[in-house]
Amino acid sequence: MPTMDEIKLSLSQAGPSGELSVIRVDGVVDAITASELEGVIANLMSQKKFKILVDLGGVEYISSAGWGIFISRIQEIRDQGGDLKLVNMIPNVHEIYELLEFGNVIKAFPSLELGKKAFHLSPEPDGGEQRVWKTEDRVVAESGGSIQAAMAPGHKQKGVADPPAVSGGRPPAGTFRSEEDVILHLVIDDPFSTVSELNKLASGITPQFRFGWWRVFSILRRHKLLRLRSRFHLSRRYNR
Repeated sequence: MPTMDEIKLSLSQAGPSGELSVIRVDGVVDAITASELEGVIANLMSQKKFKILVDLGGVEYISSAGWGIFISRIQEIRDQGGDLKLVNMIPNVHEIYELLEFGNVIKAFPSLELGKKAFHLSPEPDGGEQRVWKTEDRVVAESGGSIQAAMAPGHKQKGVADPPAVSGGRPPAGTFRSEEDVILHLVIDDPFSTVSELNKLASGITPQFRFGWWRVFSILRRHKLLRLRSRFHLSRRYNR
């Protein structure tokens, strides 16, 4: 039986000359499985295929390692005249995409059709999309790893949990002991702040600590505060 840390990938081509590569992802993209997706993207780039559309319709969770793949590759892809776009994110994944402000870096679309149109492809001939290969065959050989079956249905989604307890109660302003105390304090004050806003605020009030976008993201992730609902629950607990 497949576990929650498994991924299924398939690749197809769109456009009259197959110039657009569509990667369908099902499962969980985390520190364990992200390398499989990265291998497929790297293989496309080695074949000079720089127009890539990633269909996340079957993905329930993307970790920082998964998001990092898209961010680390996007500039190289664009330098070659291509682009990488995302489609079909479910609400929980899209919420984190917005919270992390990835829209400033990578464009996302609600459907596969809209994503294809964004590449301004030539009209496709009769026959539509051409299937190239699936997880079960060439992905394993070309990405350098074994791809498992799709994630088992019904498991508890990562990132959905009760709000964390703040050690020692709400950290008082001006007496922060760590970067985590600062971020938790700011989230309690305003749960709607974005990662960039939290980073700017934290750096301004506590110059003795070293922050950064990824540092703030890591703290939120560790405390299961990436979702706005969890952050709101934490804030409400301490502001009653």
